This record gives sequence, C-alpha cells and structure tokens, in this order.
Amino acid sequence: MTGHLLTSQQRQILEEKLYNLPEILRRRAQLLLLYDDGLTTYQVAQETGYSRSQARHWKHQFQVSGFAIVPGVGEAEEAGPDDAPSETDFDLPSVGETAAPLDPPFPQRTEKPGILAEDGMAEAGCKVWQFHFAEMLAHEDGTRLGEEIEALHDMRVATRRMRSAFDVFGAYFKVKVLKPYLKGLRQTGRALGRVRDLDVLLEKAANYQATLGADTPGSLEPLLGHWGQQRETARQRMLAYLGSQEYLDFKRAFNRFVQAPGLGARPVRPDQVEAAYRVRDVVPMMIYQRLAAVRAYDAILNNASFVQLHALRIEFKKLRYSVEYFREVLGDEARAVIEDLKKMQDHLGDLHDADVACQLLGDFLKTWEDSQRLQPLAERQTPEAILAYLAYQHTERHRLLVTFPQAWEYFNRPEFRQDLARAIAGL
Repeated sequence: MTGHLLTSQQRQILEEKLYNLPEILRRRAQLLLLYDDGLTTYQVAQETGYSRSQARHWKHQFQVSGFAIVPGVGEAEEAGPDDAPSETDFDLPSVGETAAPLDPPFPQRTEKPGILAEDGMAEAGCKVWQFHFAEMLAHEDGTRLGEEIEALHDMRVATRRMRSAFDVFGAYFKVKVLKPYLKGLRQTGRALGRVRDLDVLLEKAANYQATLGADTPGSLEPLLGHWGQQRETARQRMLAYLGSQEYLDFKRAFNRFVQAPGLGARPVRPDQVEAAYRVRDVVPMMIYQRLAAVRAYDAILNNASFVQLHALRIEFKKLRYSVEYFREVLGDEARAVIEDLKKMQDHLGDLHDADVACQLLGDFLKTWEDSQRLQPLAERQTPEAILAYLAYQHTERHRLLVTFPQAWEYFNRPEFRQDLARAIAGL
C-alpha cells in the first residue's frame, strides 16, 4: 500500500514545500504524507488530530485535486478542519517539473542555545538540538580529513548530546515524528563511535609505549598494528556513511525539523493548565529525578560490579547533560555543579576504558599466540611487552576502582546539593 498516492518525486516536492506552509496547510500536507506511508484512516486521524471522517474527506480532496494542498481560506482567517476547499494556491508540480530548494540553510555555531525560562519544552528541545546539530556539522570536515582526532571526538560528543536530549524532550513530541531522527543520530553515532573508540585505545597504548625503556623486551607494535588495521577499516566505513545519500537525507530532514519549532509537538490546550510544559515548571523536578537515579546507587557501591558502575556512569551523564541543556536559565552555581559531575563521569569513564582495554588485550593475546604457533621457533616474538601493558591496565583499573568511594563521598557531600538547589532556584 505504501507509495500508492504519490510518486517519489511528488513526495519529495511536497516534503520540501511543507516547511514554508502555514499551519492549517501543513497539517493537511502531513495527512497526505501519512496516507502515503500506508497508515489507516484511524491512524492518520490520531496523528493529525482530525476526526476519521475529516481525515477521509481530506484524502479524497487531495486525490481529486491532483495532489494539491487546498487552503480553503486565507492564512489570516480562522478556519476549522471541515472548511471546504476552494482554489489550489499550493498546487504540487507534476512529475518532470523542478521544485525550488526550500530547505533552510544549515545552522551556524552559536555560543548558547538561547533557551528562556518561559519556553515550552518542545521549543527548548528544538533549540538544544539545533545548537548541537550546528556543533556536529562544524566538525564534519575535520572528521572526514582525519588530521586531528579531536574533530571526530567533538562531532561524536555532539551526536551523543542530541541523542540524550531525546530523553529530556521526547515526551513533548509525537513519537512517530521523532523516530526517524533518533534513528539517524544512532546510525551517525555508530559510524563515528567505532573509530573514536579505537583512537582512544591507540592513543593510550602509544603513550604507554613512550614510557618504556630501550631495554624493554618485546614491543607493542603487533598490538598497535592490529588496532590500527581495525581503525582504518572502521574509518573507511565511517567515510562511506558520511558520503552517503542516507546521511545527507537525514541531515536535511533533521535540519528542517529543528528549525521549525512546534512541528510534531504534542498540542497543549489552554484548559490543560495542570500539565506542566514550560521550562521553568518542568526542569526542577526533572533534574531532581535524575539526581535521585544517581544517588540510588549509594546502597550498592561497596559491592558494585563493573557493569553496575558503567550504568552509574550513564546516569551521571544524563544528570550532567540535563543541567548543561538549561545552563542559561539556571543560577551561577550550575557551573560548579557541572564541574563536579564531569569529574565523576571522567573517573567512571576512565574505569570503563581500563576494563574494556583489559578484555581486548586478553582477546588479542589469545589470537596472537595462536598465530605465532605458525611461525618458525626462532622467529616467534615475545609477548612480554603486551603482557606488561595488560598488567598496567589491570593496575590502573584497580586504582580507579578502589579510589572511587572517595570520589563518591566528595560528590555526595551537602555542598553539592546546596549548589544544585541554588542553581535551580534561579528558575
């Protein structure tokens, strides 16, 4: 059933026109696109807010008018969904005609997202996404060139912040609207993530090797060569994705979304005053809920596993990002709060990196020793340097593990909670 109403070219033209249409026309164009996706009249009615009979009526009007977006009334006039169609002010070009490029330009980097305490959460979400989207795009060329690994790091961080923002703002949008954008960010994050993870492994191993004396038996070169090959393979896959039509389509669609505040947002009726939706109303409770999720680990920390500590790291990240998203409207104490959260996140991040390195080094030694058995005895290399590096990573992991209680005690002090309370009081 999919695609039975529009050709691919007509659909593309309609999607490009969608951004610049007034609200009443945008809803009707969305209705046609939903039908074109194969949704039933009942599902379309749920998505657009029309009744089933109204949704069916407008589908018929689109079909008989040659896929025209029929306004029925002028932009400034009041109108309801049942208004009868009149002239076709926004006719869809037939196949073969060229659509004007109506996509807004990609956003430029700014110092702040520009969030206000009176913003609705949906509007604030679009500001956060647009801010970090600009950051992601700003580091794209450097990531492609690969001359500075920090460009890739910064691009990946921007995608992570955008993905985390879905947890904060997602409840204020329709699920089906956000789903393709979250999928696109996940695909982008996966393409960047494998290369970045190997960059970290290679950088730490190289730094360790630089500390070895000339008389140290063996070498880390077999390990560095193995990880280097994996990185090159991952980088080629990343470049293929960044140069794909799929990635370009995601960027264009996401750009239209973040620059059209309110598009896809759940409506807030005037009589629903009990439903909090403004930044000043939502953020205090949201931040404290995330703090509660972090502090819940206090009961298990004495015997926490590496898996549980990694999960705690993720909760710290969610709390930190939630404070950072709204830094502009919080009190000055938010700066100290963010610094404390970053220290905890870094400590747990280094612990996780050391744990992963221990696992990867153990796996490498097994496969490498198997390959050495195929070599003549006189040509076999000693694994001493790699074993020493494995021992170093085990020692580092142990150090970070046994010092974590002190780091937790510092974080869990009353002064941190007081700073957080004062920061939130700024709302």
